[in-house]
Amino acid sequence: MGDYSRFLTKMAELKDIQAEYSQLSMDISGAISTDTDYADDVFDKYVLTPNKNPISNTKTPLVIAPGEDYVDFWKYVGKVTPVAASDSQSQRKNAQKCWNMAAYDTRPFKMVVYTGNDGVNIGQPKWDNLCYGLVPDAPAAASYESNESNGYAYMVGNGDGSMEKTNGIYTKLGIKPSGADANTVNANLAKAARLSELQLRVNSLTQEITAESDAGINNELKTLVASAAGSNELIGKINDYMNDAVGGITSDYNLVKKRKELNSVYAEINEQTTLRARKYKFLFFIVITIALIIGYGSYTSKLSLIEQVNNLRNYIGWGWWTNWSIIAIVVIIFIVSTVGWDMKGHILSFIRYVTDPEFWTGQLWWVGVTFLMLIIIFFHATFKSFFAEFDVGMKNIQSSLDGEST
Repeated sequence: MGDYSRFLTKMAELKDIQAEYSQLSMDISGAISTDTDYADDVFDKYVLTPNKNPISNTKTPLVIAPGEDYVDFWKYVGKVTPVAASDSQSQRKNAQKCWNMAAYDTRPFKMVVYTGNDGVNIGQPKWDNLCYGLVPDAPAAASYESNESNGYAYMVGNGDGSMEKTNGIYTKLGIKPSGADANTVNANLAKAARLSELQLRVNSLTQEITAESDAGINNELKTLVASAAGSNELIGKINDYMNDAVGGITSDYNLVKKRKELNSVYAEINEQTTLRARKYKFLFFIVITIALIIGYGSYTSKLSLIEQVNNLRNYIGWGWWTNWSIIAIVVIIFIVSTVGWDMKGHILSFIRYVTDPEFWTGQLWWVGVTFLMLIIIFFHATFKSFFAEFDVGMKNIQSSLDGEST
C-alpha cells in the first residue's frame, strides 16, 4: 500500500482548500458558449472576428513553435478537434470549440485565437486547429487585430453588460459585472488568478494522492480526474470520494499497523527460538555421535544383528531402577532443552508453585495431586528395588563369609 500518513496529510490539505475553491468557482466561472446559431459572428458569449491572426504580424506565426506559449502573453490552450472541413460553418464551429476550451481553462483570457482548419497553414500543418489565449495584463502591442490571415479567427467576450453575457471581454463570468469600476475588475481578475493557482494545486495534490495510494484507490482517483479535470466539479468529486473512503482508509491503516506489530512479535519469537535451538544444538550432536559410534561398532562386529540385540538385552537389566532412571534422564533432558540452563530461576519458580496453596487447593488442585502421586510412585518404586537388590547383595556377602568361616 502506500505511506498512509502522507496520503491522509495530502487529503487533509485538499479538503482545507475546498471552501476557498468552491467560493471562487461560484464567483468566477467559465463563459461557456452553447449558441447553435452560426448565421452571423455575434454569439451568446463572444463576438467572432474571422480571417484575422492577432498572434503575430505574419499570416502564420513564425517566431514560436506550434503548441508553445508565446513570451508571457499568448498561452497555448490546446488542440481543437475539428468538424468536417466540408461543413459550411466549420470555421465558426471550430472557433466555438476553441472559445469553450479557453473558458474551461482556469486561466482568464481577454482574447482567444483559433488558428484555422486543416490546410489553412500551408507548409506548416502543425499550426492547424490550435487554440491560443491572451492574458488580461498583456499590453496593446501584444496583439495584431488587423493582421489578415485566411481561416484564422479571434474572439472576445460579448461585453454588453448583461448577466447572461461575459460581463466584459473575458472568457470568465463575474470579472466585469455591469457598472463595475477598474478596481472591482482588478480584484476579480486577482480572484480568477487565485482560482487558477488553486486548480493547479488541486491537480498536483490529486496526482500525489494517486501516487501515495494503493492500486484500488489509484484507479478510482484516475477515473475522477479524467471525468472532472479542468472543471469546477473536480474538488467536489475528490472531496466526496475522501468523505466516503477516509473511514475505510483509516481502518486499513490500523489493520496494517496491527499486522506490523504482529510481524514484530513473530520475528522476536522466531529469533528467540533460533537462538535457543543454536544454544542446545550440541545435544543433537551428542545423539548423532553416539548413533555413529554404535552403528560403526555394530557394523564391524562379527556377531549378527540379532545376537548383538540379545547381548545388549542380557547386558542391561530392565528392572524398576533402570526403567525409572531412563525416564528420569529423558524428562530432565527434555526440561533442560526446553527451558534452558537457568536452573536457579526454574528451581525458585518450582518452589513458588509447590508452596502456593492455590497449586494444591485451587482450580488446578488435581495437577498438584497428580504430580505428588507421580513423585511418590517414582520414589517408592526406585528405592524399593534399590534396597531389595542391596539386601540380596548383603545376604550373598554374609553367606560367603559364613561359608569361609565354616
